[in-house]
Amino acid sequence: MTKLLIIRHGNTFGPDEEPRRVGCRTDIPLVTSGIEQAKALGGYIKDHDLIPDYICASELQRAQETACIMMCTAGRHVDIATNKNFNEIDHGPDENKTEFEIVERLGQEALDDWNEFGVVPEGWKACPRTIQNAWIEFAEDCLQQREGKISCIVSSGGIIRFAPILLQDNYLPESQPAKAKTGSLSVFSYVNGQWQCDHWNRRP
Repeated sequence: MTKLLIIRHGNTFGPDEEPRRVGCRTDIPLVTSGIEQAKALGGYIKDHDLIPDYICASELQRAQETACIMMCTAGRHVDIATNKNFNEIDHGPDENKTEFEIVERLGQEALDDWNEFGVVPEGWKACPRTIQNAWIEFAEDCLQQREGKISCIVSSGGIIRFAPILLQDNYLPESQPAKAKTGSLSVFSYVNGQWQCDHWNRRP
């Protein structure tokens, strides 16, 4: 069965840091807890027979590191492809700002609309249709080039939230939010001519 694993990179802020909204212009590494999340992902895919035959990650080091650590922990040494289409979005004037700072500029409603519905806030540089098309093209490639195999993408929250475009009616199980947690794994399977979500946003 053809499967698609969708991984959000691990943590990039430590317990003593206030998280910031980082996008494609802020290339920061994993912190200790993020490394542990990547190791946990590796153990999970090994234990659940989900080790990918093909894996690619965004150009950002947080995604590259997550992919490398996960695969090493799983005991599979494969080349990790890079796909810039899955780089995080550009948060414009809110890049690398705290949630408090962003709410001060945009208002809470605008940020809630992004988190819940993918409505791009004013000033952010993101095209939902372009991101959705990247998911559609990658899924088609999975079916045409790697039928019956497991493919994996390691990316960021602003990109992953649009992956449900592959599902019938964009439907996530149990009406789960599209926002993926750091260090989480989602699995899509191609069954009876369509993609279905086996599970979404699961942390090992």
